[in-house]
Amino acid sequence: MSWLRLIEFYRQENALLKYRLSELVDDSEDKKFLQLAEHYQNEFLLKDDTLKKLLKSVRQYLDWLEDENEKASDILPHHHILRNEILRFEKDFIRVSAAFNQTMLQALSL
Repeated sequence: MSWLRLIEFYRQENALLKYRLSELVDDSEDKKFLQLAEHYQNEFLLKDDTLKKLLKSVRQYLDWLEDENEKASDILPHHHILRNEILRFEKDFIRVSAAFNQTMLQALSL
């Protein structure tokens, strides 16, 4: 269940980043900035897709846990794979979010 809460947290964070990007684009007409904004918009859309896939995987995992016919030895490898996918997503999200914030600060100070 903590994975579901974590995914929801990142969905909200990603929505916030897209909203902030939208506000910045509304205030800018600089072509170079708009290209940069498009790059980050694509990054955020990719994050949305990845979150949808992770959510589907977590729900499938929870279904396996509730299935009395599934053995723990069959579920455990899925647990490790899913945990690693979530950790990889978290690291990448933090990297993209930090790069976005840093880049926008630099762009706004010019």
